[in-house]
Amino acid sequence: MNGVFRRCVALDRQWSVSIIAVLVLALCALVSASARAGGPDIIRLEGEAKKFVLDGHLAAVAIKGDAGALGIADAAQLGSIEADTRRLTPGTRWYRFTVWRAPGTPADWMLAFGEPDIDDVRIFLPTADGGFSETQLGRRIPSRQLEVAARRPVAQLTFPEAVPVTVHIRLSSLSKIRFEDAALWRPRALIFDEARQSVIGGVNFGILAVIVAVYALFGFWLRDAVLIVYASFVATVLCQSSSHSGIIALLFPDAGRSVNYLLNDGGLIAGVAAFVLLWDRVLDLRQTFPILHKAYMATAVAMAVSLPMMAIPAFRGVIPLAQVLSLATSLSSLAAAAILVYRNSHNTLLKYYLIAFFPVAFVWIVQFTARLCPVVPPELGRDIQQYGTKAHIAILCIALAYRLSMSKHKQIYAEAALATERSSRQRLKTFIDMATHEFKTPLAVIDNTAQGLELMAPPERPEIIDRIGTIRRAVRRVVTLIETCLAAERETALHLQRIKPADLVRRVRERNLYPERSPLAVNADGLPETCRADGDLLGIALDALIDNARRYGPADQPVELAATKQDGSIVFTVQDRGPGVAPDEAERIFEKYYRCAASGAIPGSGIGLHLVRVIAELHGGRVHYQPRNGGGASFIMTIPIG
Repeated sequence: MNGVFRRCVALDRQWSVSIIAVLVLALCALVSASARAGGPDIIRLEGEAKKFVLDGHLAAVAIKGDAGALGIADAAQLGSIEADTRRLTPGTRWYRFTVWRAPGTPADWMLAFGEPDIDDVRIFLPTADGGFSETQLGRRIPSRQLEVAARRPVAQLTFPEAVPVTVHIRLSSLSKIRFEDAALWRPRALIFDEARQSVIGGVNFGILAVIVAVYALFGFWLRDAVLIVYASFVATVLCQSSSHSGIIALLFPDAGRSVNYLLNDGGLIAGVAAFVLLWDRVLDLRQTFPILHKAYMATAVAMAVSLPMMAIPAFRGVIPLAQVLSLATSLSSLAAAAILVYRNSHNTLLKYYLIAFFPVAFVWIVQFTARLCPVVPPELGRDIQQYGTKAHIAILCIALAYRLSMSKHKQIYAEAALATERSSRQRLKTFIDMATHEFKTPLAVIDNTAQGLELMAPPERPEIIDRIGTIRRAVRRVVTLIETCLAAERETALHLQRIKPADLVRRVRERNLYPERSPLAVNADGLPETCRADGDLLGIALDALIDNARRYGPADQPVELAATKQDGSIVFTVQDRGPGVAPDEAERIFEKYYRCAASGAIPGSGIGLHLVRVIAELHGGRVHYQPRNGGGASFIMTIPIG
């Protein structure tokens, strides 16, 4: 029973809330309808008020046909309809309002518009002879040529005393017309408000300019694409803001309509391109959402391609497309950021990126409400957009600063790891040097002893001399193997000097003559007299190639070493009649520790060919493999003569 009672109470509350919401909406609609039914009122300039807003006093001229071809004499004869300044498309619009100045009130007033982004503004004031005086404003006219230079269109008007005067306004623009925050000001009050707004606009301009400069410098210094793209995005916001706020008219008084369109429309198009590139980088869409990454890249390319079209009239059709793409990109980036945060809830940087969209989403809600609900003033959406954009940029600044902090910590950890690695490598080098000494000392004793025995051997016993020779060759082979392995583990240092290639080949031939192994055939015709190289390292590389050919080739087939001059280089070729290398392994055989499938049970470490490639590249050359005609392998090492 209690459960049923609670459900009834809950339903009753829901119905109550619904009824209250419906009543509030109905009341708002009734108030709005009554306000529209009353029609525009006369503006009574009286009292001490510094400003009289035109909202509620403005009427639109009822025009049938081309408003651009209509003159003031004809417009003054037409009737009035309700003025809707919320959503105005490009073209020409006529408005009027009536003013009555009370006795004793100053005659001089300033008519100012809150939106400077209009091409052509003309103010018509009745004269005593029955005609009209005309004041031309708008961004088509440089501010230096205007009677009153300000961020927004300002016209100086003089009204007679106690006589109703109807003022006509003609607005014409290629872009969207926004007739907002129009008011009559006392001159001193307007000057003070302009000064205050100019200071605010200048501070805003300076902050954005500093952000652009700082992040661009950091981006190029750190070679960070995200910072560079972010600086570009803020630069486009700076361009649009300077046009929308009218600050460009104060900074560059000779700038006309073309400069404003360049900053506004060009900033919008370039801003969409920078925006999609920015979020593609910060969310790493190439890895996280590949399809979305391709869509973003296509959008950026489309916007970049459309920029050169700004000089032709067809460019006006790109503006709505850019606005739609900007909205779509914002929504998709917001969804992608939310998904990534859900996948990785511990990623603080992604949370910053997600929070950065909250001000933008709030701006959308306010602007959408302002368009649907007449109670919400349209200028609120414009003001909220300015603050929302600044909040979006501020949160992104915090996010990127956090990103820089993370990069700095990673750099510190990397430097510490590098220092540890260097210390370990130094200890390893010390150990290798000690091991080398310990290995070579007994080998040197063996070689010296064998050399002494060779001198003491009787000539009538040649078999003893042959065995002693075998011992010495085995010792040299072990020494060569040790030097090859150690050279691969050390940081190989290059000592370039003038050497004779023929002498190098001769020494390599002498230390690789083993009667019990495959014979070595050498051809070294046409070598240059000298070359600039490290003879010791080249000898190690050739020894490794010959040893590799002997291990994989048949014992009854010779290993061939050829050295010749070719196009300013020395080409060393080592060939065998072994099984060769599979095509898919031809590049990998030069990787460290890699052994191909054909090696089978043949002993080896996978170091020799890697060392050959390192030595060749140190000399500015290269080594590669190719199959030998008739079967076998050919290794070609090319070294510049220098």
